Amino acid sequence: MKFKDKPSGYVAVETPCGRVKGMRKDGVLIFKGIRYAAAGRFEEPALVTQWAGEYDATKNGPWCCQYNAFFEGFESPFSKFYYDQATEKPVIRYGEDCLNLNIWAPEGAENAPVAVFVHGGSFVSGGNSASYILGQEYCRRGIVLVSVNYRLNAFGSAYEPGYPANLMLRDQIAAFRWVRQNIAAFGGNPDCVTGIGESAGALSLQCFLYSPHAKGLMTGAVLMSGGGNLTQLGIPAWSGFSEATWALVKQKYGADTIGQLKEIPAQELYAAWGAAAAEDVSFLNNCAKPLVDGDVIPASVQKLLADGAINDVPCVIGLSSEDMWPFTLYTKAVEWALLQNAAGRSPVYGYYMDRQLPGDNAGAFHACDLWYAFGALDNCWRPFTKTDYRISENMLDYFAEFIRTGNPGTGGGKLAEWTSLTQESAQFLRFGDDEAAMIEPPADKLERAVQNSSRPFPVA
Repeated sequence: MKFKDKPSGYVAVETPCGRVKGMRKDGVLIFKGIRYAAAGRFEEPALVTQWAGEYDATKNGPWCCQYNAFFEGFESPFSKFYYDQATEKPVIRYGEDCLNLNIWAPEGAENAPVAVFVHGGSFVSGGNSASYILGQEYCRRGIVLVSVNYRLNAFGSAYEPGYPANLMLRDQIAAFRWVRQNIAAFGGNPDCVTGIGESAGALSLQCFLYSPHAKGLMTGAVLMSGGGNLTQLGIPAWSGFSEATWALVKQKYGADTIGQLKEIPAQELYAAWGAAAAEDVSFLNNCAKPLVDGDVIPASVQKLLADGAINDVPCVIGLSSEDMWPFTLYTKAVEWALLQNAAGRSPVYGYYMDRQLPGDNAGAFHACDLWYAFGALDNCWRPFTKTDYRISENMLDYFAEFIRTGNPGTGGGKLAEWTSLTQESAQFLRFGDDEAAMIEPPADKLERAVQNSSRPFPVA
């Protein structure tokens, strides 16, 4: 029987938390909206360890509250640009009770490698059931895929002394812990878990490398448009930005502590936080980002590097030719690789995508590689050609091999060898019009892309 010819219907799995009902489709088991943790407003996530009865995981869970939860239209032209990429728009529910994840697993899998995807959106928007997030192609390569929601904007960035900071990272860490405790029930190997993050998701997983709370939760990381030491871009940010923003919110309500804001209606709190952030451009650019809080991120990146306090895993770091800050992303990827090499730590593999996507002149824009990395081209409006489908297959093969082994190699024996970045060779694997091959990205083009940029994409 072919993989795609296997019967469809409902399926149930026994997990350490209890029985969960999902769906079987074309040899893939799909579970949606599984709550991995619970948290009150501004509180740390508490891991879910048990539920009563059979958990219905046949529909997507809510995304974190964000602009579209409260207002019509789009927050920015960037938001509309990305929304318009999908041919079919998902029906999305929003809420503060949003800590859920989706799982795609090959039917009959045992001890399969696992990938956990952390979405982007500048730490203010996005969710785990976006149109580009599909798990079927990874399942066909013997891999279990998980996608997670986490708190965003005002609900994930609250800060003052005495309250837990970095709630967005705490949520993500909780999701990885839940996966470690439960994924074997879905056929996954808890000791072989690769994080995949794009933009803010990549920046989050980079922060995992700085956090003692995340030690041992990943065996590898794929960082799409957000890898390396990016303190130059404010990741992680100084806690004073967030503290000053929340001081303005507290002042508005005559509150002495963040705790006194717990009963403010969600839309009102979101609007007050946004207004406070807009008071100063430094607030706006930094108040939603992960912080050096002395706990989740215990010290500056410079000190962590000097102390050798970096969680060591092999990494893939990628960027596109018309990315956000492409030259910085390129140089910081190389810099991180050389730091890893000098310290005798795990290798770093770079990729560079310069396929000019068909349909308009946006080029290889920020986040365009997501459609390829999940085999989701058919969900996008663009008139993709055989070249695009070949790039997607190649990217999936390389990523799958990296998830399995920590080395993308030849994508399972089919493709050109993807070698790591070293002092002797700063070559990246190119995904473009020609067959995948190692090249040195054209630094002058990356610099010009920054100088001449008018493309529609957001920071992180």
